Amino acid sequence: MQALVKLAPGPDQLAVRALPVPRPGPDEVLVRVRAAAVCASDVHIWHDRFPTTPPLVIGHEFCGVIEQVGANVTGFGVGDVVVAENNPAACGQCRVCVTGFPNLCPQKRAIGFKRDGCFAEYLALPAELLHRVPGGVPVAAAALSEPLAVAVHAVEDRCGIELGDVVVVLGPGAIGLLAAQVARASGAAQVIVAGTDQDEPQRLACARQLGLATANVQRENLEERVRQLTGGLGADVVVEAAGAVPAIQQAVRLLRRAGRLAVIGLTGRPEVALDWDGMVSKALRVEFSYSSRRRNWDLAMDYLAHGAVQMLPLVTGRAVLADWQNVFTTMERGATIRTVFEWEETK
Repeated sequence: MQALVKLAPGPDQLAVRALPVPRPGPDEVLVRVRAAAVCASDVHIWHDRFPTTPPLVIGHEFCGVIEQVGANVTGFGVGDVVVAENNPAACGQCRVCVTGFPNLCPQKRAIGFKRDGCFAEYLALPAELLHRVPGGVPVAAAALSEPLAVAVHAVEDRCGIELGDVVVVLGPGAIGLLAAQVARASGAAQVIVAGTDQDEPQRLACARQLGLATANVQRENLEERVRQLTGGLGADVVVEAAGAVPAIQQAVRLLRRAGRLAVIGLTGRPEVALDWDGMVSKALRVEFSYSSRRRNWDLAMDYLAHGAVQMLPLVTGRAVLADWQNVFTTMERGATIRTVFEWEETK
């Protein structure tokens, strides 16, 4: 099979290579990948800015069809269309796991980072991580289930949404756009997706296509707009999905007293300057969010089944694996939301 492999530590150590089809263990399934989405972290791996354990196949957002099931697998069969959580090898026994956070287990070996991922024709995975895709959902849309689960974890688990909340999402990338839709589906009265001039052509345009209010922070005073919208109180919730220091600092100013901040974005910096005293005096609740848990995937599949979250508008490109470098370069320029690698449906 053809696969995109991180060959060794260091930048530019990516190449398409021919690899043997993996053999599933007794508790695993073999999945034929139908669609795999490119995340910004994949681009960071290309430049060696994200930790990995090469050599390995990269990629972690996918949808596929089960080709083979291990001897101990029940509940799934050949032909099932599935997606999968990204918590392989979480031990289930440490304090982190038993308190409900296998996504943070030190033993976890996430696909595409510490074990072979989905930028390949086939992928072997533990069956316990699988979720069946609701009928009628296109594979390209289902390939974005992982970022949807991440958004659900941040919005539902970490900060929570109350009926009537005013929510601001900073960063209109895929996770930001999904988080905005989750907030709306969870009962928010108003959701504003904020970005910059660079985001206008596709990302903010996509937000408007999804029926979401938008703000360009380079062309309008977002803080004043939120004050007017809330009678001077400020937003109930801010979701920081940009990983940009100015956005993080603005989040504090946007929030009302006792407001909630959900932080998803990674800055790539060891330190970020914050108005600490301002955060204390407002008694803000700050919730950092990373990866996702099983119940987030269950809710994500429910959202897909009922059409509460739209995925296909976020798929702004389709490609074959051999064109990976052009795809990564396009994402790095911010000229796409999600590009999906696709494989022909052949045996």
